[in-house]
Amino acid sequence: MIKLKHIVNGVVVSEIDMQIGEYTIGRAKGNSLQLDDGAVSSQHARFNIERSPYMDSIFDITLDDLGSTNGTYVNSDKISNIRLKHNDQIRIGTHEFKIFDAKAGIGTQTEFYVPDE
Repeated sequence: MIKLKHIVNGVVVSEIDMQIGEYTIGRAKGNSLQLDDGAVSSQHARFNIERSPYMDSIFDITLDDLGSTNGTYVNSDKISNIRLKHNDQIRIGTHEFKIFDAKAGIGTQTEFYVPDE
């Protein structure tokens, strides 16, 4: 399950469950996520989520800036198009988000120590 976590002052204030498809973010009505923020363009950015052609349980997540005035930032870099991964930080206007992919396997691997004989 892919979640878009809205972060304010380092605290998650809301989560959006994202399924396969497109999600638009902007100030105008009709966007999947409407942000009432003067720094956000009417049609600011678009997420696209689809299944990986290589593994059915993995999702490919891309983010496109839709020609916004103030830009879309991922991990502090201004982007026009990028493939996202678990824990990427996104800034749109004054809003901060993080991508959470429950199937990313981050921090769930176990390491074993095998002593030399």
